[in-house]
Amino acid sequence: MWDSTQGAAQASSNISIIALLTAIGTGIAASAVQILIFTLIKNRLVRIYQPKTYLVPERQRTAPPPRSPFGWLVSIFTYKDKEIINKCGLDAYFFLRYLQTQLIIFVPLACLLLPILLPLNYIGGRGTAKADPLNGNGAKPEVPGGLDRLAWGNISPKQTHRYWAHLVLAIVVVIWVCYVFFAELRVYIRVRQDYLTSAEHRLRASATTVLVTAIPDKWLTIEALSGLYDVFPGGIRNIWINRNYDALLEKVRRREGIVAMLESAETSLIRKCNKAQLKQAEKDEKAMQRKTGHHDTKEERARRAKNADETAAQIARGEGVTSGDINQVVHSVEDAIEEGNRRKSRGVEKQTAMGGLAAMGKQFGRGLGLVGKAGDTIVGGTKNVGVTIVGGAKTAGKGFEGQIESTNGFVRIDRDPLSPDMRQQSRSRSRNNSDSSQTHFADAEPVETQINIPPRDISFGQSPDTPRGFGEHRGVKGPELDNIPYRFGGGDGSNDSDDMKNSWWKFWKGPSGGFASPMPHGFERDEYIQKKNFGQMVTSGGQQIIAPVKTLFTNNEGPQHEYPPHIDPDYVEDEESALWAKYIKKKDRNTHRLPRFGIGILPYIFPWVNTKVDTIYWCREELARLNVEIEYDQDHSEDYPKMNSAFIQFNHQIAAHMAVQAVSHHIPKHMAPRMVEVSPTDVIWGNMSIKWWEAWLRTFFIFAAVAGMCILWAIPVSATALLGNIPELIRQYHWLSFLRGAETALKSVAGILPAVVLALLMILPPLVFDNLATLQGNQTGKMRELSVQNYYFFFLFVQVFLVVSIASGTFATLAGIANVTSIPGLLAQNLPKASNYFFSYMIIQALSTSAGSLLQVGTLIMWILMPKLFDNTARQKWKRNTTLSTVHWGTYFPTYTNFACIAIIYSTVAPLIMVFAIITFTVLWLANRYCMLYVFRHTEDTGGLLYPRAINQNFVGLYVMELCLIGLFFLVRDDKDNAACFPQAIIMIVVMALTAIFQFLLNQSFGPLYEHLAITLEDEAVLRDEAFERAQAARLIESDHDSEDSDHDDGAARNPRAPDTPVSHDDDIELRKLRTSQSAKSGGTFNPLNPLRTGATWAQRGARTIGAATFGDLDNSHARRKRRKDVEAQQLMGEALFGGYNDEIEDLTPDERDALVRVAFQHEALRAKRPNVWVPRDGLGVSDEEVRRTERVGMGNVWITNRGTALDGKGRVMYGRNPPDFEEVSLIML
Repeated sequence: MWDSTQGAAQASSNISIIALLTAIGTGIAASAVQILIFTLIKNRLVRIYQPKTYLVPERQRTAPPPRSPFGWLVSIFTYKDKEIINKCGLDAYFFLRYLQTQLIIFVPLACLLLPILLPLNYIGGRGTAKADPLNGNGAKPEVPGGLDRLAWGNISPKQTHRYWAHLVLAIVVVIWVCYVFFAELRVYIRVRQDYLTSAEHRLRASATTVLVTAIPDKWLTIEALSGLYDVFPGGIRNIWINRNYDALLEKVRRREGIVAMLESAETSLIRKCNKAQLKQAEKDEKAMQRKTGHHDTKEERARRAKNADETAAQIARGEGVTSGDINQVVHSVEDAIEEGNRRKSRGVEKQTAMGGLAAMGKQFGRGLGLVGKAGDTIVGGTKNVGVTIVGGAKTAGKGFEGQIESTNGFVRIDRDPLSPDMRQQSRSRSRNNSDSSQTHFADAEPVETQINIPPRDISFGQSPDTPRGFGEHRGVKGPELDNIPYRFGGGDGSNDSDDMKNSWWKFWKGPSGGFASPMPHGFERDEYIQKKNFGQMVTSGGQQIIAPVKTLFTNNEGPQHEYPPHIDPDYVEDEESALWAKYIKKKDRNTHRLPRFGIGILPYIFPWVNTKVDTIYWCREELARLNVEIEYDQDHSEDYPKMNSAFIQFNHQIAAHMAVQAVSHHIPKHMAPRMVEVSPTDVIWGNMSIKWWEAWLRTFFIFAAVAGMCILWAIPVSATALLGNIPELIRQYHWLSFLRGAETALKSVAGILPAVVLALLMILPPLVFDNLATLQGNQTGKMRELSVQNYYFFFLFVQVFLVVSIASGTFATLAGIANVTSIPGLLAQNLPKASNYFFSYMIIQALSTSAGSLLQVGTLIMWILMPKLFDNTARQKWKRNTTLSTVHWGTYFPTYTNFACIAIIYSTVAPLIMVFAIITFTVLWLANRYCMLYVFRHTEDTGGLLYPRAINQNFVGLYVMELCLIGLFFLVRDDKDNAACFPQAIIMIVVMALTAIFQFLLNQSFGPLYEHLAITLEDEAVLRDEAFERAQAARLIESDHDSEDSDHDDGAARNPRAPDTPVSHDDDIELRKLRTSQSAKSGGTFNPLNPLRTGATWAQRGARTIGAATFGDLDNSHARRKRRKDVEAQQLMGEALFGGYNDEIEDLTPDERDALVRVAFQHEALRAKRPNVWVPRDGLGVSDEEVRRTERVGMGNVWITNRGTALDGKGRVMYGRNPPDFEEVSLIML
């Protein structure tokens, strides 16, 4: 009965040791090649293999590993757990801990089980005397051979009593795994609570802000929410009621695309003009040489190229031309404060409808960049910022040619680096601006959905006898006291309907009296709109569901306004007098076609039916129009409808966690779910207005889609095997006869095509699951990753394990498990035979995955090929350089969870798999530890929430193992064909039930602590805050003292690991820890932004020291000197782009933090600023003229500049700074 359902892995049964070693050897050889390439190029391509050592904000940087071939294996273990958490986040730490946990599970089990089970399975077994120990047993498949002689099925029917050992050891496996999971969850809770209650984390807005969804309309006001939630300790600091800005966000997205088009077209025009000029100059030079008979020597050509580069540098040093900058991007704290004062003086604050509550304006928030680069100046007007782009031999001995190639267009801006004195003075000035830790928003200017509310009671307790009036200290209305019943059922019936009074038989209505519904504060009874009936609710909900589909066919422009003019109607483009016309023809300018009917793909299908326009002219006008409309809509944000969600920020962290766990509304599923620890950049704004019942419907359909995909995906995967036998298919099917005659070409394709198609098929599921999780209605990226983790694990477990090991087809599997009682038998019959397949699968996957992670094949290809093909503008080059690889944890975790489940399942059936599991998780742990520390940038973090979910998913492996053992015990027959292991099967059934009970109790006990903090932690957290404040004050004093003495002690200033001077509070542990961590992060008083002054960075000096000890004197090798110059050029890029910014949230004053928070939780459409069109400057003046022409046609409504970027002597784009519209505030994690 089982023959029809045998899986593909059954072909690996009775596999010989030679065959297994051959497969493993192939994987080792391929991995060794990748690791060899990684070892050879890792020190030169620092951008790919060590970007976190320089190309991230300073707080995330790690010390570069040694330059020796395998020095990185030592350096990755020098980082302690707390350093990994601080630099990589909790998700990265717990992922590495998960791999380490698997080693903790399998190493002891292997030491215990292998010496017992392998002899029991092998000695006196069924296949011991009949099978070839090396080549297996191909003649008699029913007789175990090869590695199967070490597994369950080799025990002789005469020795069935040996299965008691399997039972005992299986129980040991279950107990040990459950204990490790219990211990790990305890560690998880302790580490997460310690992280959440740390003083640095408590400063973040995410620690005290709660997202409340599914808020009913009458509670969707600031008065109502403040009156409801200010009962928690400390009261409320801010409230943001979300509005539906989808139409505005669509305009913002369209504007971003137009800016990219305009930058590309302008850059192309400038480069074409310069290339035409260079080509003409070359012709003239050749004509002159023919005339004079003199030809330039190699030295003369090199000198002329150097002069051209120096001329380009001189052009870049100029002031440049800027137009349309309305100073929305704020580059320093002082500028932000002045901007806020100017806005207040202009009276931009608007009073909301909230009586005595502080009113908030709208304008200050957009584009606030409070964390400025100390000593930097806002680029505006024609002010010279004192920056230069250095080329030629002036860049510390580097060739301009090599530098621009190794950094993808980046060149260093030659300026006085930010000294430690200036940095500390900037921080000190920032702190002097605020002497109070309590922020007062009454004089600030947030949006109309943002308030500052005095707390109802800032104490943790209040006497029950103390009377509390409704809104007496807020100036807002509450329910009328005369209408409030003070006894149960004491209502006068005024809230009852006539049907309720007369129809006593309507038992579902309940007794009369009391409130019809609780009334929020500030609520006017006459304004109340009766609750919609079910039909109205369904109609409204149906409209909301079809709204996204409707937008595909209609133009959603949002509120209609009469906008101000955006262009000069009298301006006429004079092309004849244009400077570009001297070098190129009009036909050489970039053009594109406008899609008719708003169908974007139409110009590619039918280009002739779409209007052809000049790209620059059209983009100028369209960008000016969108800038005017977006800024007008942002000023009139109250015209957009409210969404049924809000962010509420509390003054105390414990209040936020209490609010999340408390039941907020008296009707089920209203004002729920509530989430805490929500990062402003992690919000999915499109899902903020989803109702609870709509979320349920979406979840149902998404679950159905995921289940269908998991089941049916085996069909296209299986179909890839047919692509490898195309000639045979042509002979069997007549409708493929048109391919006859091309068999030779098809055979060559058949070897590659199946692997390529299969790779593409396996790339799609993570993308599909990510989109499904978004469509499901998850409001944050954190929740989306958790959903994807569930979906992808289920998919992998079904496709990689069940389908491969049990069934040759998905439908055969479904037929086999139609009867639930047949599941243990199905597993028992097929799983042992598939064990050999997973031996090679796990080790080959581990080797290829780990080697691929080290080599970063995809990133390497993208870095080598893509810049030359697609990066033409300065912004594209900047984005390519600064965008690091990230980890999507929802699809990263399940792959390794599936490995763990497979190893657990076969731990007693085929115990040899534990050896391969240990090797697998060891190499994966090493490779991933390197990548987490040096390669991946972790921008978003779930706070480690994926870890307990991964541990719970490991229980699937335990359950399948127990099911398999139950079936195997029932199937065991002795030499008389009688059931020999019935008692063992019954015991295993009991163990399985106990396992389920254990998991239930484990999650019931630990579940509330997975996400939330306990009240008992608050007192200790307050003490840590006080210690942190003392440490900060002492650190500032020490920093000032150290910066004064830095000129007298240059050696100490150059030591990045030099400890700070001890202070008098030696017994303050928190103070000492903070000083140590701050010294490590900032490098003491050493300034890493001046590699030219110090000869090289501290990382490079350390690399030279290690390299000298390993290889000898590196300076004797010209090749190594060149590699070192390339590394320095790449690291200069990171130091210029990220160095000197106060990216630590603890470096800000309370007022500065609150100002950032007021902006951060606004909708991203409101925070969008006028973008900058960043074009390179050239020696011909074409760029300057394009800026002036854009200003005239757009009346200053387009921000365009050519500062900080230029063309070199060969017409290539180079840049030496961040784009003018780059927000330094984005470096801070709120």
